Amino acid sequence: MIAGRGSGQLATIAHPRADGWEADELSALADTGVTVLVSALTAIEQQRMGLAGTASTAAALGVDFVAFPAADAGALREEAARVVVLASRLAAHVQSGRFVATQCFGGVGRSTLLACTTLVLLGIAPGEALRRVAGGSEMPVTRDWLYELSVHRTAHLQH
Repeated sequence: MIAGRGSGQLATIAHPRADGWEADELSALADTGVTVLVSALTAIEQQRMGLAGTASTAAALGVDFVAFPAADAGALREEAARVVVLASRLAAHVQSGRFVATQCFGGVGRSTLLACTTLVLLGIAPGEALRRVAGGSEMPVTRDWLYELSVHRTAHLQH
């Protein structure tokens, strides 16, 4: 779990360990307070892992499911506007007290980039966002992305 600004929470998680999300796995997420689950898995990854029913199962448990298919962190850089729009929505959820979990195949990379971008938009410095999400792991694409975003955001706020 990653603390953010506001009363909400933010976390990153990996894909389910078996084929598909079992209802009890999604129920366990809901029981821990997750109210928004963001999946950065591609359609091929979702098919391969049997995740077709995730949205309906999550909805039945009161969890908003957001599909954000992305190939990898490098591809996300090319889709910067989409990442920032989604991270802005996630930041608003955190500020309003919701618990957001970002998920990709391994729980690092795409989900880390989304979580870190959300934290930067909440006003957390890039290095601190990376420390909170990745525990200090060196992730050059994510690090570079966050510093570029932070500089752009600061310049935009000054004008």
